[in-house]
Amino acid sequence: MDASAEIKKREALFNLAKEIGANSDCWLFPTEKEVRGFLGTDSIVIVGDQPSKSPWDESHPHRRIYYDTLKKVGASNVHLTDLYKRRGEPSSLKNLLPHQFPKDFPEHLKFFRREIEILKPTRVVALGMLAYKLLRVYVPELNQDLGQMWHFSYVWQSGKSHLYEAHMKRAIWKIQF
Repeated sequence: MDASAEIKKREALFNLAKEIGANSDCWLFPTEKEVRGFLGTDSIVIVGDQPSKSPWDESHPHRRIYYDTLKKVGASNVHLTDLYKRRGEPSSLKNLLPHQFPKDFPEHLKFFRREIEILKPTRVVALGMLAYKLLRVYVPELNQDLGQMWHFSYVWQSGKSHLYEAHMKRAIWKIQF
């Protein structure tokens, strides 16, 4: 991607981030050193279901395993986002029927579709099974380019950090081992 196209994408994402941030209790993946977080402009988008309510400072073990592995696999500039941007309890969207989703869920789908419009991704990777299911149902136009990877909290809790790098490479880059 040429520099001017990347600057335009980054500016559009920055403006969208300000708009999303104007909503109370919304959260976006932060930039940290090489990892661009929400401001990543590569043609790959990694999508979680929704941010948790827990703090996510730079030393948090989930952040460390996720961001450090992204750097290791050469994915520092992928776009990191959530389908629903408002903080909630882990997996709080899991057991809800469509008519029980938060009233602002359609607004968050619009934000997400704007991200997709800005980035025009060649690959979308769901961060965990819940995100995968939500994307398949609510953003079916992405199904052709949709992959799925382990959620960083699963990796940490299951002790599979030694397998995460290979798993992430397969999910993002479609590398077969």
